[in-house]
This record gives sequence, structure tokens and C-alpha cells, in this order.
Amino acid sequence: MNKILIIDSGKGWGQFVSKMYCYQKLSEHLDSKIIFLTKKSTQAEYYLGSTSFCEKVIYLEEPKKGIKNIFKNIKFFLKNIEKINKFNFKACYVFHPSLRYLFIAIFSNIKNIWGLGFKFQSLLLKRDQKYYQSFFSKSKGDDETLESVKKITHYLNIDYKPLSSLDYVLRDTVGIIIAASGNEKRWSINNYLKVIDFLKEKNYKKFLIISGLDQSYDEKLIKDNFTDNFTDNLELIFTSDKKINEVIPFLKKCKFCIGNDTGFAHLSVNLDIETLIIHGDCPPQSYSKLLKHVDIEPDVVRSPTSIHTIKIEKVLDELSKLLNRRGGRVVEGARLESV
Repeated sequence: MNKILIIDSGKGWGQFVSKMYCYQKLSEHLDSKIIFLTKKSTQAEYYLGSTSFCEKVIYLEEPKKGIKNIFKNIKFFLKNIEKINKFNFKACYVFHPSLRYLFIAIFSNIKNIWGLGFKFQSLLLKRDQKYYQSFFSKSKGDDETLESVKKITHYLNIDYKPLSSLDYVLRDTVGIIIAASGNEKRWSINNYLKVIDFLKEKNYKKFLIISGLDQSYDEKLIKDNFTDNFTDNLELIFTSDKKINEVIPFLKKCKFCIGNDTGFAHLSVNLDIETLIIHGDCPPQSYSKLLKHVDIEPDVVRSPTSIHTIKIEKVLDELSKLLNRRGGRVVEGARLESV
């Protein structure tokens, strides 16, 4: 099978995961395996390594800021080219507006290069090898990748498709995603305590608490609230000491998830799990029917603190709708996408 290079540095691994269905469709259309060149922060090796469309993940040598690092950055640039040249690619797709990533493809002597063509990129790409046709085009943000792949493949619509093949597992856990890249995406831990309490009253007893490395205090709050009370009889699984690939087997056993707008929430959707995401500083993405949202009120301005305007009652109302759709099932068998 042919191999193509996709360069997508990703703003974060959650956004990167949310675009995988587009790249999966591109792989199918071109009958080619994909090698990704991306930033280490996407942690792509952990969830793409065993998918059918990804051949390999290569991490970028990332530049350092400041004029004093100019020679070091030239060295990093050449290292990126060296990594690519090993594969002798015939085609490359640059899904990032930066000139730097386009130059990596150009100086790697790849003959067929397709790019977004945003701003200065448009001056270096042929008309039929770019999405944006004018230097003065305005960015479409998160829609760029989807619309670009539509143009390349000539598909009017690209339906969402979870990652990889199917396995049978028992779903007996609820995922509570308290992790996030920053405080602007973290709904109050006290609210999550109320969410767990609400679900406990609905007879849910097993919870996967997905947290970040810096959330030991939040984990302790949950432990103190629920494990000290023997009448609760809850099983709590914590993940702050685990890598993504170590969390995935636990995540695959979740019947549904609720939590912050972070990588694990989008990975949950890609594991074919209905997921309710709480949004604050960034608007919701709607690429899958499994993805549900609780957003700020229309009259609230998006800001680093806007997530804290979302009241617990609103979230519990949406969670109740999710439970009603599920028909009150507490434990179920399901066919799951495996990663």
C-alpha cells in the first residue's frame, strides 16, 4: 500500500483526536497508509499506533523561541527534513497554516504537496493544491480540516467514524473527566462531586476518574467524599499516574462519560462512547452523534472564567436526558472500537 505524509502539529491532543475521522477517510480515498508528522504534545503514538490507517507517528523537532536560538532552530528544521526523507514520500498534505510546516515538505523534495494555502502559503501552492484560494481568505478554524478533506476527496459529506476495529467488552463504568489543559477548561471539582453523588443515587457504582498530573488534591477530595463512607460501596479508579495507553483499557469499559473539554473526552467519543462535554472558553464541536454538550448561556461572553457560570442544575438536566436515552441501563455488553 502507498504511504502519504500528513503534517498536522495540532493545538492539543483533543483537537488532534477530533480530526482523525477526516484523515481516516482520506486514507481510504487515496488507498494509502498515513505517516503523521506532529508535535509530541498530541501524544498520537498512544492512540493511533494500532489503527488501520496509521503506519507511523513521527514527532517534530520543535523550534525554540528567541533570536539566540536561530542556529539551533535551523538544526531542528534539518532534522525534520531528515526524518521525512527516509520514507521517499510521493505526496504530502499540510493541515496547518504555518509556512514553516509547508517548507519542511518543500525542502524534503516531495513532488505533490497539498496545503491549506492560508495567507503566505497561497503564494507557494498551485490552485488545485490548496483549500484557501486567496491570500485574503479568512480562517475557518476547526472546520478547515473537514472542508479540506471534502475538497480533496470530492465527497459532499464525510460521516464520523470511530477509530479502528471491534471487540466485545463489558461496559460497567462511568467516566468522569476532571482533567483539562488549564483552569479555563476545568469545571469546579465540587460540581463533579455532586455529579458523582447524583449518579450514585441512580445506582451507578463504578467510576473512572480521569485526572491530570497536577490534580492530586482533586483526587483526594473525591476519595475523602466517597471512600470514607462505607455505605456508598463505590469503586473508584484514578488515572493521574497513568499514560494515555494505560488509561485506554479502562476507558473502553465506560458506558458513558461526562467531563471537561479535553483530549480524553474526544478519545472517549472515538472509542464509540456517548460523551457529555462541559464547555467554557471554546465553542462546542459537533462531529459525532455520540458527542453531547453543555455550553455557557448565549448572553455570557467566552473567557477564561466563563466555564464557572455553568450551573450544576443545567449539567444534571443534560445528564438526565442522556440517562433517559439509555433507558436506565446500568451495566451492558457492547461492541467497542479498539485502539
